[in-house]
Amino acid sequence: MSIEKETFAAKGALARIRAIDEAFGADALLLSSMQKSACVLMHMIHVAQAKITVGFVDTGLHFPETLALRDDYARRFGLAIETYAPELSPAEQETHYGLPLYNYVDGQPLCCEMRKEEPFLVASRGKRATLNGLMRVEGGARGTLSPIGFDPRINAPTFHPLFDWTFEDIDAYTAEHELPVHALYEKGYLSIGCGPCTTPVLPGEDRRAGRWRHLRTEGGAKPQYCNINYSDGGGI
Repeated sequence: MSIEKETFAAKGALARIRAIDEAFGADALLLSSMQKSACVLMHMIHVAQAKITVGFVDTGLHFPETLALRDDYARRFGLAIETYAPELSPAEQETHYGLPLYNYVDGQPLCCEMRKEEPFLVASRGKRATLNGLMRVEGGARGTLSPIGFDPRINAPTFHPLFDWTFEDIDAYTAEHELPVHALYEKGYLSIGCGPCTTPVLPGEDRRAGRWRHLRTEGGAKPQYCNINYSDGGGI
């Protein structure tokens, strides 16, 4: 069963989740970042009683609050969240390369590849579809996000059920359903990744300004994404 892009886009977000579930069931994988949009999708999977697989990549460098939120959603909503880890621990990786890759502009892409992308691709083996919480309103490479993309790494479609949602929509849904959110939001963190590469966002800054701040130089390299989501790396 296939899902037409126009038909998918015309549905509401919960109906989109139900359509994905009907077409793919457990062969669809939600990659959850444990940020607000992903939490909305996890709740919708719960509401729809969908069989969609919920996956989480534990890089070994996450904030404790991120792991606590994962466990909270698993308990509260009965979600069997499957956790995937890199081949090497952070200490083993640093020993192998002789330095913490995430502290260097030319090392960060490799670190993200090994600690995020590779575990995701392992999790995606055998899956016929993936979905995530990306939204057009986030701007950058996501500004022209398609409702349905395609990931050639796994030869499967990628669904964006919240592609047309706003941050206000996310906050309204979160408040309406009293969903738990990441504890670091109230401390100024607006986009949360690994601990060494995430800082609070200052007033007037872009929501993703706290990501890889330590690697930015005036007029120089400027990391934007970890590329776990193919859409961020020039995908459809």
